[in-house]
Amino acid sequence: MKLLKRLAALTSMVTMLGMSFSLEALAAAKTISSVTINVGLDEINTGDTLPGEDSFDTSGTSGNYVSTTNDRFVVEELDWITSDSKEMKIGSEPKMKVTLKAVDSDEYAFKGGYQSSNVTVKGGTYVSASRSGSDTLYVTFTFKPIKGTYEAPDDAYWRDSGYGNARWSSVDNSSEAYDVYLYRGSTVVKKVETLKATSYNFYPYMTKAGTYSFRVRTVPYTETEQKYAKRSDWTESDEMYLPEEKVSDGSGQDNGTPASGEVGWIKNGSTWYYRYPDGSYHKNNWAKINNKWYLFDNNGAMLTGWNQRGSLWYYLNNDGAMVTGWIVSNNKWYYLNPSATSGVEGAMATGWINYNNKWYYADASGVMQEGWKQVDGNWYYFYPGEGSRAVNTTISGFPVDANGVWRK
Repeated sequence: MKLLKRLAALTSMVTMLGMSFSLEALAAAKTISSVTINVGLDEINTGDTLPGEDSFDTSGTSGNYVSTTNDRFVVEELDWITSDSKEMKIGSEPKMKVTLKAVDSDEYAFKGGYQSSNVTVKGGTYVSASRSGSDTLYVTFTFKPIKGTYEAPDDAYWRDSGYGNARWSSVDNSSEAYDVYLYRGSTVVKKVETLKATSYNFYPYMTKAGTYSFRVRTVPYTETEQKYAKRSDWTESDEMYLPEEKVSDGSGQDNGTPASGEVGWIKNGSTWYYRYPDGSYHKNNWAKINNKWYLFDNNGAMLTGWNQRGSLWYYLNNDGAMVTGWIVSNNKWYYLNPSATSGVEGAMATGWINYNNKWYYADASGVMQEGWKQVDGNWYYFYPGEGSRAVNTTISGFPVDANGVWRK
């Protein structure tokens, strides 16, 4: 019996010593107090799609890369939040989530909170960060906005009928705004700048006989485009001779108002309108122009920002074009249906959202939810900044199952 008691006491002592060593090792883990990652993209032109995650260098700082020089953690995984099938425009800021893994969490671990004060993204902009245990940190960031030079219109020509009716081809993935200059010989006769159209009637300005031509170039329009985009080269039309008996008497010159016969996009003050060849304006409805949707009020004025039609909300950018997919408005995320075949295209989503095989949730106001939220009686965790529902993991000690539900 004495031998058995001694063995039991020895076993208990060994167990306690093991727990002591484990607790001591845990307590000894130092905090990774700051995180710095280096990020960069190879040159991306307007209209290009994003490179695949597997093309990124996680140890260097050239080409496509997301890396760190800190030996306490490594880059384990990269996930695009911006769809890698979406064509980039000038000013686009691709968003990505990087998973950082502690090399030895018994020695150095992720502890406490991580935010812009202790997370630095060189070559990009910090968005959010969240931990999973002490060995994993997720950092969401955006790359620097895409810069570039617009392409020039492929063709510029005079319409066959009449005089002075200038036409040019549209440029995809651009501002769809153009500078158009009319020349008589080498003399500039009329300048039309940041015109939202692919035609212009120059005849009111052709008041003298001579040989006329025009030049057109693609130019930035919005503040973002003006910051990151460069004007294209000029495209020059062929020449057109105007005889003395056909010169204009000057009537219809704009003097701040639309020229007689001008069609398409017309700006009056700060407001845009869309006029048809018969002189009528598009009013109180949607119009699909150059494969983009625009909304006009009862007076024919193009609308921007949030607008409600029936029971649905839509968002129109500064150019008036309907936006789809994820957007940020007043520092909150919203999802606008991108599908033209399922649901209503462009309509703001509420409730559950399936995007890139991940689930998100938007409240009745359309705002993407973050952190712990109760939905239909169940509690879920949505990663802050990124918004997707956590599944098959533990959040601050609380396990969530394959459906993302926290089970007490």
